[in-house]
Amino acid sequence: MKSGGGMRFRELCKSTLVFGAVLLCSCAHYKCDPAYIGPSERSQRMLEYYGYPAQTIEAKVETIADKKRYVVEQVEFPSARNVFGTENIKVDCYIQKKDGKFPTILVLPIDTGTDILARSFARHFASHGLNCAVLHNRDIDLEAIDSAEAVENHLRQTVLDGRQVLDYLEQREKVDASRFGCLGMSVGGIRAMTVAGADERIKCSVIGLAGGSMADITLTSKLKNLKEYVKGLTELGISPEAIRIELEDKVATDPVKLAQYADARNVLMYVAMFDRVIPRKCGDRLREAAGSPEAIYVFSGHFTSLLYWPYAERNSLAFFKRKFQAR
Repeated sequence: MKSGGGMRFRELCKSTLVFGAVLLCSCAHYKCDPAYIGPSERSQRMLEYYGYPAQTIEAKVETIADKKRYVVEQVEFPSARNVFGTENIKVDCYIQKKDGKFPTILVLPIDTGTDILARSFARHFASHGLNCAVLHNRDIDLEAIDSAEAVENHLRQTVLDGRQVLDYLEQREKVDASRFGCLGMSVGGIRAMTVAGADERIKCSVIGLAGGSMADITLTSKLKNLKEYVKGLTELGISPEAIRIELEDKVATDPVKLAQYADARNVLMYVAMFDRVIPRKCGDRLREAAGSPEAIYVFSGHFTSLLYWPYAERNSLAFFKRKFQAR
């Protein structure tokens, strides 16, 4: 006679498989626009804007984890250019143990420091043969981001930091500098698109739950902090249209402005159909600005998209391996 515990476990597994199948069936998958003709050329002015003085990177490196296939090192070094804050650049590097040079994915996290989602992607990729570098966000005093100029400086600093991490990674023996990718979800996706647009070394990107423009997100997001920010400005007599004009004029490091420089044939996007934090129309606008790359629309809101997390990890890994022709 079968035990009740065993039967319950099998029923749970069955239910999980059915639920997973329902989730996957609720995705809408679009291929890259076949009419896409290629990315825009980066101007010299743009390259100078995201440039910085050349420096010899002397990094402090500390091993913080030793796994079967890879080691995790916390790396820290000074930035050659600071426009937002003065702290060092910090990055967790997941480096393969076996001999050879491997594709390396720059992961942009959501919140200050690093977050569980970014680390999970990095562990999954590193366990399957890719190096990863999870960039720490700089410590942010949200009250200090109180103007369009501050928004721009913060976003620009992420690009400057990300580019310098690529400089550091190029020095590493087990990094194939011809196969850099980047990934980010939510705010991390916004940052990943700006880095991919600004630096030609990023050869392919996964952009999840991101959107643009920053003005559209600010004015239409249902996120409590953004709603209170807009409300506070309007109570001071600043109209939504004035807020829009200010952000569109002064935020140059906007994903919809930089997306055109990333090759859409090597971009994968995830968009949540019922997203109210980064509204779907902002995700649609970003995809259009990027040249209509491959996209997967998931049947969820912003936070409930976590149900697709395991799928996103597997599918993103497959995307990078296919693009980099990696085993």
